[in-house]
Amino acid sequence: MQADEYLGLVCSRWCHWSELALQRIARRPLAPGQVRIRVRHAGVGFALSLFVSGKYQRKPPLPFTPGTEAAGEIIEVAPDVTQLRPGQRVAAALDWGGIAEEAVATAETVYPVPDGLPLAHAAALPITYGTVWAALAWRAALQPGDTMLVHGASGALGTAAVQVGRLMGARVIATASTAAKREAALRNGAAHALEPDPDTLAAAVKALCPAGGADVVFDPVGGDLFDASLRCAAPGARLLSIGYASGRIPSVPANLLLVKNLALIGFNYGYYIGWGLTDERRRFAPRVQAMVGEIMQAAASGRLAPPVLQHFALSDWLNAVDTTMSRRAIGKVMLDI
Repeated sequence: MQADEYLGLVCSRWCHWSELALQRIARRPLAPGQVRIRVRHAGVGFALSLFVSGKYQRKPPLPFTPGTEAAGEIIEVAPDVTQLRPGQRVAAALDWGGIAEEAVATAETVYPVPDGLPLAHAAALPITYGTVWAALAWRAALQPGDTMLVHGASGALGTAAVQVGRLMGARVIATASTAAKREAALRNGAAHALEPDPDTLAAAVKALCPAGGADVVFDPVGGDLFDASLRCAAPGARLLSIGYASGRIPSVPANLLLVKNLALIGFNYGYYIGWGLTDERRRFAPRVQAMVGEIMQAAASGRLAPPVLQHFALSDWLNAVDTTMSRRAIGKVMLDI
């Protein structure tokens, strides 16, 4: 391979994810404030399908490389970047470009990786764990002794939510769709794992909760499970609406919020890292950098359990993406590059 090009997954037109292709990509000069990273590991998430089909709220210029989370070593920094240096081990939250041998990121969303923390683990932390940590600490104010209900507990966000919830002192009740996934949730630290049956879930949760339900609900699923969550919640509970993997965006009967004193909290982590309607990453960079640094240190010290990962080679990207989109994955799908 020539020094001025690298291998990566390319979206040349809006399409189904299966129509992507590995191609040689010409290296471009860095713009001010940017960092070039030699990628060792890149995460695969559900949003990839929206990105490449042109349905995401932000549309990259065609052609582009998908992938928003990666870890590796810095190989070049723009002249105005002083807080990072070539050779440094880092993880990054990217606008796009992660599923390639090289990626370019803004310095505000690049995070040093502590010694002893594997890069594969670090790749999952800035976005997947950043989403969970910020949602629980900044918005839901999770407290030690709270009971937290986590839906989709075998997925990338769900496995992270179980781990972070436990670290913050909560008792975690998980839901997952199969017996194998429920067993995985228990191994991951959940105190209980239940079937996600909307008709029986409220009774099952309340039987485990003397206070009459969960204090915090972490919901990346939506749909019928969200409806059931309203019945699972204890008086005064906080419900985090994180995503809609079920495919249905629920409507909320506001009278239930009133009667039970519930707080319904929408959470979009992308707002803090430059993915909103306006780019706010610079304004929030100090806060996010401090939080990701805390997550990194917790992972490096062993206080936070290692991310649950499924590894694939870059050449096996099609199987990796299919595993994610078909919800067969337990934990985070990670491409090793």
